[in-house]
Amino acid sequence: MKLFASIVCPALAAAVALTSACVISTKPAPPPTTGGPSTPAGDPMLTPDGRWFAAERTYQGDCAPAGTRGGCYSITLRPDGSFRHMLLDAAVAGTYAIAGAQVTLTPGGDAAPETMTLSADRTKLGDYVLQPAEPPVGQTAP
Repeated sequence: MKLFASIVCPALAAAVALTSACVISTKPAPPPTTGGPSTPAGDPMLTPDGRWFAAERTYQGDCAPAGTRGGCYSITLRPDGSFRHMLLDAAVAGTYAIAGAQVTLTPGGDAAPETMTLSADRTKLGDYVLQPAEPPVGQTAP
């Protein structure tokens, strides 16, 4: 019995020592982090939440030939999240949201939303080109 105790006890002592070195945590692991917002925080062109442009912007597309009835295709995006899309001589209004390089226009009524791509420098929205801002009343453009 003495031989058995001299072999088993040290082995048992070693097993207990190894087991006591393990730490078992019942605290759940933190969730993996995701990429965060697709718009950099503090972008001066956007509202603080990054969803809309901070100042009104108008993008213009094709125009009807001079001297004909009609006008131009244009989209005006406002800081309150509303937009106005001129389709030559008819207007569609609704709301918009920016998510990265995508601008989703959601017209009022039953019309389906439309998503357009914004260029990296924000001078193009789909095939539409950013128009220069109108000077304040009483001032002239340089």
